[in-house]
Amino acid sequence: MVFCGLPNVACARCAGSPGCSQKRKLPMNTESFRLTIFHKLVMTLLAVALIPLIGVWYAGSSQARADATANISQQLVMTASGIANGITSWDEANVRALQQNARLDDIRSMDPARQTPVLRAMGESYDWAFVVFTIEPTGENIARSDDKPMARFGERSYFQAAMKGAPSSRQVLISKSTSRPALTVAVPVRNAMGSTVGVLAMAMKLDDISKVIKDTRIGETGYAILLDADNKVIASGRPDQSTDAVQDMASYPALKVDGIADQPTVYAAGGKRMVGYARTLPQGWTLLVEQDYAEAYASLDRLETGARALIVLTAALVVGVAAFLAKQLTMPINQLIVVAEQLSKGEFTESIPGTARGDEIGSLARAIERLGISIQMAISRLSRRA
Repeated sequence: MVFCGLPNVACARCAGSPGCSQKRKLPMNTESFRLTIFHKLVMTLLAVALIPLIGVWYAGSSQARADATANISQQLVMTASGIANGITSWDEANVRALQQNARLDDIRSMDPARQTPVLRAMGESYDWAFVVFTIEPTGENIARSDDKPMARFGERSYFQAAMKGAPSSRQVLISKSTSRPALTVAVPVRNAMGSTVGVLAMAMKLDDISKVIKDTRIGETGYAILLDADNKVIASGRPDQSTDAVQDMASYPALKVDGIADQPTVYAAGGKRMVGYARTLPQGWTLLVEQDYAEAYASLDRLETGARALIVLTAALVVGVAAFLAKQLTMPINQLIVVAEQLSKGEFTESIPGTARGDEIGSLARAIERLGISIQMAISRLSRRA
């Protein structure tokens, strides 16, 4: 007898006839994955518990983020508005003082002897002004409130702007008197005919403005920065930024963010996320307020972290409950399966587990019990006939 390549296995097609070369493939005993009661119960409980919970979390998180953003925006805008109003009032008061004095006959005369007493009186009246001076159209300084030598200011932008008719002009420079950054405000001096005959200017210390900016704090990481029209630092509240030199911040990331002047915006600066707001002041200055994103949204992050932890905990609890319930369901069912298999082999047991239960499993157990009795009775009848 010819076998088909396997020991003791004859070819099914040729019944082992001589010359058979057909190889018989034995079926592989593979068990595919199937969903059990446990799997179905877990999925059902997870769906029932997590879908509403995730829906509530998503809606609540979206609303919480919107509320947090609104609160942060309001805080930044209000902080910027308060600083801006104070600075603008201070600047306008200085400009009005200069404009009023520029209309005095002694100043209009462009006579140093007549101008000097007026300039000294102005210097004594304004503690923050360390020098008040006049400049003739050629750019030469002709009178000043201190006793220092005259200088030439023709190249200064504030002088050029005032000579061109600007109502007022400003420039932040390193003062030759104090060797520190100072703000110079200038107004044109016009004669009775309205022609510009010179410039009246006042160089001021930035101590008052710097104090306001440095004292501004938004949380632990928020601060304010004041820039002039050329994006040079007038005052800064950044802990790592010195104001002992005029610094150009034209390339600062916040100043290149679209829409930051319209509403607080999130952006990246110095390798970390920031939320900031920039406000342009009437005199052309820019007031920037910034805060670390992590601190600004810390409460929201804690809320979202807690919500995610709750979802994970709920999922673990659901799996645990499902495992317990599945065990309670499958154990009696498996016992009844064993009984049914024994009945199919003609093996009868005196007691069937679960018949005393009042649920569906109890009904199934009683039905199997009746089936066993029926089988026994049928076998007995067949035996008697035989």
